Amino acid sequence: MSLPTERFAAVMDPPRYAELVEVADGARQRFAGRVVWNVSSTARGGGVAEMLASLLSYTRGAGVDARWAVIAGTPPFFALTKRLHNRLHGRPGDDGPLGDQERRIYAATLEGNAAELAERVRSEDLVLLHDPQTLGLAAPLKALGATVVWRCHIGLDEPNDLARDAWAFLEPFAGAADAYVFSRAAYVWTGLDLDRTTIIRPGIDPLSAKNQHLDADTVSGILHACEHSPAWTAARVGSIAPRGCARTARCEMRTV
Repeated sequence: MSLPTERFAAVMDPPRYAELVEVADGARQRFAGRVVWNVSSTARGGGVAEMLASLLSYTRGAGVDARWAVIAGTPPFFALTKRLHNRLHGRPGDDGPLGDQERRIYAATLEGNAAELAERVRSEDLVLLHDPQTLGLAAPLKALGATVVWRCHIGLDEPNDLARDAWAFLEPFAGAADAYVFSRAAYVWTGLDLDRTTIIRPGIDPLSAKNQHLDADTVSGILHACEHSPAWTAARVGSIAPRGCARTARCEMRTV
């Protein structure tokens, strides 16, 4: 699927839209004959999958060959990466270990995924690895000659010991990447090469369904479908987290 960048003319002022067109033209020339791979741990659910669905469509619409690969893994692997995800947010999660056994599970799972990707990724390609689940692919993909960038969407403004434990687990896998992209400067790990680090805020599609204006009748219908009273106001829904879909909606908005 591809979406034309011309869609943004309606929501951007003329100078910014002209800048977008210039960047898109430059990207089309720079990546001619190359593939821009995005590698993540899931094709649906969560902020990364939602952003990629839009961003890849616009990238393809701009004339860049952008593709998306999703890694496979066992339940122990995904339990481990969920643990890492929680720790990077400063939370204990399941309180499980991050030891040698967990490192072997992580490395072995990603080794298998790297072998499959090696059949598709070429030396001139660019690979964007999203979040901790994919970081262990950096070294094997770099060995193919590809340019590898690790994109970390999560972090903590004030890291605690739990977050540092996760960093210590992942840091040996990070050195192989050519560059790092974080959503906030506070999320950048201590010890990473700052000359290879860039801050890019999350790309949220202003034209996606969840960012469209909802009139009062539509809001009332949604609340009815969620078994809430139509007397609920938008201000009240936004200020507290009731049980049911209103809570889910707020969580989804935070993760984009």
